[in-house]
Amino acid sequence: MAIVLGLSMGHDGAAAIVRDGKLVCAVAKERINRKKHSGGVTKELVHYVLDHAGLKLDQIDAVACGGYDATPQDDPHWPVVYEVGGDRVTAPIMYPIDPGGSLAHVIDFDGLRKPFHTFSHHMSHCAAAYYTSNQAQSACFSVDASGPIHLTSLFSYGYGNRMFPLYIPGVQMGCVYGYFCEMLGLGPQINKAGTLMGLAPYGTVRPVARERIDFYKKSIHEIRHMWQGDYDWSYHRAIWGELSGYAPHFRFNREISDGRESMDIAASIQFVLEEVLIHWSTELYKHTKTYNGGNLCLGGGTFLNCDANSEIQDRAPFDRVFHFPACGDEGVEVGAAFLCAGHIFDDPRVFHSAADICYTGREYDTPQIGVPLDLGAVAKVISEGGVVAWYQGRSEFGPRALGNRSILGDPRRADIKDYLNTRIKRREWFRPFAPVVLREKANEWFYFDRESPFMLHKAPVRRPKEIPGVTHVDGSARLQTVRREDNPRYYDLIVEFEKITGVPVLVNTSLNVNNEPLAERPEDAIRFFETTEAAALVINDRMILR
Repeated sequence: MAIVLGLSMGHDGAAAIVRDGKLVCAVAKERINRKKHSGGVTKELVHYVLDHAGLKLDQIDAVACGGYDATPQDDPHWPVVYEVGGDRVTAPIMYPIDPGGSLAHVIDFDGLRKPFHTFSHHMSHCAAAYYTSNQAQSACFSVDASGPIHLTSLFSYGYGNRMFPLYIPGVQMGCVYGYFCEMLGLGPQINKAGTLMGLAPYGTVRPVARERIDFYKKSIHEIRHMWQGDYDWSYHRAIWGELSGYAPHFRFNREISDGRESMDIAASIQFVLEEVLIHWSTELYKHTKTYNGGNLCLGGGTFLNCDANSEIQDRAPFDRVFHFPACGDEGVEVGAAFLCAGHIFDDPRVFHSAADICYTGREYDTPQIGVPLDLGAVAKVISEGGVVAWYQGRSEFGPRALGNRSILGDPRRADIKDYLNTRIKRREWFRPFAPVVLREKANEWFYFDRESPFMLHKAPVRRPKEIPGVTHVDGSARLQTVRREDNPRYYDLIVEFEKITGVPVLVNTSLNVNNEPLAERPEDAIRFFETTEAAALVINDRMILR
């Protein structure tokens, strides 16, 4: 049984510890240095996960990476990666020749050297979902917004404690979706893909999207002869031109990025994304139906798209669909660490609960502020229209607040979306807010009777007039379900709110303001409370009511 340190050394720096086949700790670098999508690896990041796990660097058996960027942003001299023969690695290692294998190197931490294994970027995406799915076998599909054909998607499968590649299907729609973000003037794709998803329901799908859908479903391998090369953006520009009706180079400015035309274009590319992903998920099922166990594991930042995930769940042939909450590149080090544990050390699979993979950050001492926590009093504040900064225990991993670093509000309040967007979050007016609902009552309030612990699925709202604050313009909501065994205090607060209002649902959004990472330390939450109109602050078992 091994202890593996996982590192993500690309644009979303992160670190994780997998010990004896179990995820012990994981954190994104941005949570520590407060710079969104911060890349590279630092001593502070590595020691964060080591300290939480009660380990020293010399206790690590190996280091694993889901693609190595040889130019870290902060300190180019730490750590240093060497070829086994001794030469320093100076070029990025993003994709081993065999996507099912690894490249062996040596990594040096101030003179302490450890075995270093680099795994395929997309195998690492898939592995994060597969090894935490608790399934003995599964088909795996990864899509993100990388670029070159071989870096955009992967079909693979998991069997026992190992994973194996099938082939690279050439699905580039994750890249195209991100490109549309930028062309619509919404902002960089790495930050704003969720904004495009929020805008899409306001629009109408243009006829050309339906007319051309069979072409968009084609693998880039089939049609690459129409464009200049492997990393050429003319493919993306051509689709932009078709769906927007403008010349391929035309870019919207920020002032019109939320106008009617933008809404219709957003709806069109969202439709295309969903249809393409369903098509390829079905294709993967055909290849693996005799050994996938009815399971599909999804990885890569494209699968943060709740609408597409739900369409795959409802329309693809698989019985069960699994995600890892950190689908983006901040999660590849987790997958790489699992691959290293399974393939290099032959460690067996270990059961993971939703809480095990939701709440992977460290805990901090509770500041002696305010008064002892009274859940009934906090629920009353929310029921009277106030919003609460809610900080508990270990921080979530991934971009979504899941009840430990959240802003909570009353879903019955029709104006809460506008209030949160303009007065608290300071972001686009059309962005929706998610509900959190008691798991056993989800189907009473939504047309949904499954688990959604990571806020990665949407569902039609069953009683929209009663909870307008979490009902998007299309009548849906991107919901989180919560069980008491996964987060007792969060669950009990919703129960207290239900006692007052009859509604077992709260508004749940991330504890931050626009373009800021989620709160990590108690002082981040205190600063948020002091600089916003939040009506209450809860930090673990202490609270302040204004």
